[in-house]
Amino acid sequence: MNLNKISNLIKTKRKEIGITQEELAQRLFVTEKAISRWETGRGTPDISLLIPLSKELKIDVSELLNGEENKKNNIETLIEYNEILKLNKFNLQIKLIITLYFLSIFTFLIYLRFEYDPNIELNYFIRLFIIMIASIFIIIGNKIYGNNYVEKIEDKKKVTKFSQIIIFIYYVVLLFNMVIFARYNNIDSYNIIPFLTITELISNENVYSIIINIFGNLLIFMPLEYFLIKLFNINKLPLNLLISFLIILIIEISQFIFKIGVFDIDDIILCTSGMMIFYIIYNFIKKLTF
Repeated sequence: MNLNKISNLIKTKRKEIGITQEELAQRLFVTEKAISRWETGRGTPDISLLIPLSKELKIDVSELLNGEENKKNNIETLIEYNEILKLNKFNLQIKLIITLYFLSIFTFLIYLRFEYDPNIELNYFIRLFIIMIASIFIIIGNKIYGNNYVEKIEDKKKVTKFSQIIIFIYYVVLLFNMVIFARYNNIDSYNIIPFLTITELISNENVYSIIINIFGNLLIFMPLEYFLIKLFNINKLPLNLLISFLIILIIEISQFIFKIGVFDIDDIILCTSGMMIFYIIYNFIKKLTF
């Protein structure tokens, strides 16, 4: 079996029919990159795509497997093709993907080690940075997997969704550690006067406190807004705003009830505002790209 002949036949027949790679991809419900890989010999169509691809190219499956028109084959050729597919799927790239997943889990475990060591105190941004590194490993790994091993558009969406679920789990653990399972206890305080805490922080002119308390509250829930949009498909502004507000409110009430934090109306204002800022920016960028 000659894979170069198969790739050349796909390319030749596509051009004879007079369709582009994008058009062929749309007909097969695969990505355009998949067609490009087939035609350059960097990949081969999955067995499940052999029949629909052959129909689109107006040739027999046997001709496609042989890389030649008017040439038939037997079951041994199909078995050989299947074995080649298996070998191609376990190459250097799949080993890299496994390594990236391992690094992601390892980084997350490092975060947990720091988080639950009473002798180590990490601020918002260091914790968030470690989780970001763990998430980046997942994103890169799934990107490589999606670009090289996933051909169907529906399967590609599943890979993206899988990445989002893992990162969401990382983020939820981070969030619970920061706002629920914090090391503070027996705190019995509250503020229901809007902008009182913000004004006091600014008047003290303590740059570090302003960054941690004001910008930290603005930024820390922005990833949650992303997950509300992408993972849970909550795109309508009124519903999105209501859910965002309720989540922050429940967290603030829980902190007060269990005496693990201060109930502060300014935290609700800042965190909800941060989520809405992300919502506005995200939808603005989305409109520009379409």
